[in-house]
Amino acid sequence: MGVMDMIKGQFLDVIEYVDTNGKILVKKYDRGGDDEIKEGSQVIVREGQAAAFIKGGNLADVMEPGTYILNTDNFPFLSKMQAFSFGFRSPVIADLYFISLKQFVGNKWEMANPIIVRDKDLNMARITAFGKFSFRVIDVTRFVREIIGAQSRTLTFEIIKYLESILLEAAAVSIAECNMSILDLAVKYRSLSETIMQMANEKALAFGIAFSEVIVENLSLPDEVEEMIDEQSGIGMAGRDMNTFMQYQTARAMRDASRQEGGMAGLGAGMALGNTLAQNLSAVQPQPQAAVQNAGEQKEKSNIEQIREFKQLLDEGIITQEEFNLKKKQLLGL
Repeated sequence: MGVMDMIKGQFLDVIEYVDTNGKILVKKYDRGGDDEIKEGSQVIVREGQAAAFIKGGNLADVMEPGTYILNTDNFPFLSKMQAFSFGFRSPVIADLYFISLKQFVGNKWEMANPIIVRDKDLNMARITAFGKFSFRVIDVTRFVREIIGAQSRTLTFEIIKYLESILLEAAAVSIAECNMSILDLAVKYRSLSETIMQMANEKALAFGIAFSEVIVENLSLPDEVEEMIDEQSGIGMAGRDMNTFMQYQTARAMRDASRQEGGMAGLGAGMALGNTLAQNLSAVQPQPQAAVQNAGEQKEKSNIEQIREFKQLLDEGIITQEEFNLKKKQLLGL
């Protein structure tokens, strides 16, 4: 180090930090060199910030927004440090951290693995969830001692990931203990979010941090379970309106047949299967008394209408004469 650098190093500092993008939670002051902070230097703490001195691994002082002059009158810990009498003011060999007190919003959380829960409708279910959360530092002393000091976490990314782990644990426990079917829980996202936040804060407050908002955006089941629910929905529709269900099955058969080799050749079998399923479902569904009395007439009219529909398909060349004759015999009971 040259003479000029040595002399420059003894000038008093004006210490401050301005977060231009608003994304930094903790910023360590870096003066360069040996990080000596001179007694008599000025520290500016802005609104929405706090500054913490750490000496020898221990928290020495916490400063709220304002302007401070480092001297033994304002900071008694300075008088306990060793000083060197070389014609310069004694240095403070310590770490200085600026800590943002603003709210950090829009952080994402997501379950990497599903949790297995008991479900009154599905018996057992594997559930995954994701959403967003917001947090802020509410106790600087606890935050510095537990996060910066004990865990040595100073990067914003590391702290957010740690908070996410706390939130995921709370989400897993809250979902498992809610004793509500996943089908009913879908309309209870807000109350579930509040439960997760309350449980997560029980742990986070010990670190001087509070979750200010937790949002559950989605709860999802495995693909095969969702497909089963879709099929059950179709069965429920069949119980209410058999004609609509049969038309739905016919449309699906036409779509599937057009995608397979041979084109529409399998259409007759597909529609026959849909009609058979619809009739079987109709047989086991309880019917109103008036509907039972008119069942014969309705069935006869329905069969005639279906024959006309299949005749139109024949005229348009969608099905063959052989398929039409087979379907006509089935509907007439021949």
